[in-house]
Amino acid sequence: MAGLFDLLTPEDLCAKLEHDFERVEKNGSDVFAAFDFVITAWHLLEWHFPDPDGTSTRTAIRNAHPILELCEHLAVGGKHYSPTSKKHQSVSSMRRASVWARGVWAPGVWAPNTWKDDLVIELAGTAKVAFGESMLFPAFAARVMEFWRGPGGCSQPRVSGSAP
Repeated sequence: MAGLFDLLTPEDLCAKLEHDFERVEKNGSDVFAAFDFVITAWHLLEWHFPDPDGTSTRTAIRNAHPILELCEHLAVGGKHYSPTSKKHQSVSSMRRASVWARGVWAPGVWAPNTWKDDLVIELAGTAKVAFGESMLFPAFAARVMEFWRGPGGCSQPRVSGSAP
């Protein structure tokens, strides 16, 4: 089996990433959109450089771009509840910064983005050096999109170079 239904190529997965990014832009506190976005963004490297031959290339790209280290840490943490590899050093914690506690209002009472409701990523390691103490999830997603839309874009990720 190759791909999933109509998602057959890296370019198809890039289109999915654009779709997920639109969802994040529409509602920056939507954890379902955030999860879909990080999983898609991280796994694009595997679609471009599949195993077994792509491992060293993926590692080189990840190590050259702190945004991808951060993306990997969030994706692995999201999929497995807690990243256990010692290489995941980009996130110190995550939290929701909201005006209202979760569950105070019934779902759908307020339109998205009516009240402050931010997904905050507290950074560590090279991500903290590159991006500061913390990032709101939409800002993180925008940085990831800069990488994937950048030179070569989804068709050919950069192996070396500067941030994003």
